[in-house]
Amino acid sequence: MKKSEVKSKNKHLIVVNLFLISILMVVGVYAWFASQADNRVDAYDIQVESDNALELSFDQTTWGGTLNLADYKIDNTNVLDSMKFVEVTGEGTNFQIPQLTQKENYAEVNTSGVWKTATANKDYLQFTVYMRSKDKLNVYLGSGSQATPASSVLTGANCGNPSSYTSGDNAFSKDCIVGALRVAVKDSTDAQKFIWITNPNFHLDNKIGSSDYSMDTKATSTSYSAGTGAVGNYFVWNNPYEHYYHTTSGPVEYSGNLLTEIPDTQSGIPTATTTQIAQLTGEPDANGYYTSQATFTVWIEGCDTEARRALVDGKFDLTLALDSFTLQ
Repeated sequence: MKKSEVKSKNKHLIVVNLFLISILMVVGVYAWFASQADNRVDAYDIQVESDNALELSFDQTTWGGTLNLADYKIDNTNVLDSMKFVEVTGEGTNFQIPQLTQKENYAEVNTSGVWKTATANKDYLQFTVYMRSKDKLNVYLGSGSQATPASSVLTGANCGNPSSYTSGDNAFSKDCIVGALRVAVKDSTDAQKFIWITNPNFHLDNKIGSSDYSMDTKATSTSYSAGTGAVGNYFVWNNPYEHYYHTTSGPVEYSGNLLTEIPDTQSGIPTATTTQIAQLTGEPDANGYYTSQATFTVWIEGCDTEARRALVDGKFDLTLALDSFTLQ
């Protein structure tokens, strides 16, 4: 291919989102507080799209530019039919459902209790997207990726999908549960690339012994301290550990690359290698395709303050956009 043709093709790939998943989820998360009965996820308009430069597949048999996750099956069963987001906690690879001790208005993690192992595509969502192309490509999670509350108004009397725990000017939307949403990505070697905290500035505050809740959708890092007064006045297990996961030994900070936003990969060849999730290189297969894959894990982090009973039945939209760049 001529150098001018490579530049033209590269420019085309930069401006096209090659992979798009749009998810509208009704999340029944009874995190730390309540029975897991009736937890549910309803999904609408879930699909993956690409142009002809990158073909996608769930099973390495059927390839195309559009995949519908609503039709994604394991053992002839639609995955989303059995999906129930529950209060799992983990580092992106192994997830557990902690045992809890019920208190007056909160639940405390029982580190000496028996913890259950969470199940993929039941308690949290996990899927692999296989990729192939006639060209050698680098593939990144692009800055077009975002996770947003379904409601456009999150606080105040006019907020959408309001929580029953507050009203009037103090009201807030249950859709703020998106603050506890996590996305982890593994490459073709099964090495975890990063964990994305989709909305790090959401903070739900509720003191022990009080039924009053307040929601800050623009919290800074200082809002995650123990605050004024004794630490015991707050949820000790998740403040200031909202962005940690939990173990039987206590809260643990995520290891590896932790992203609070997706760097821009739209203008020029990206330098943000932390978001590179696949490389289609090496020897082509018998049909002349370069291949690779990436595995996505999506969960509600149960240790977060944004995963409490006040936010059960929150709704959110998740978009994952892949950008690919031709190797020169």
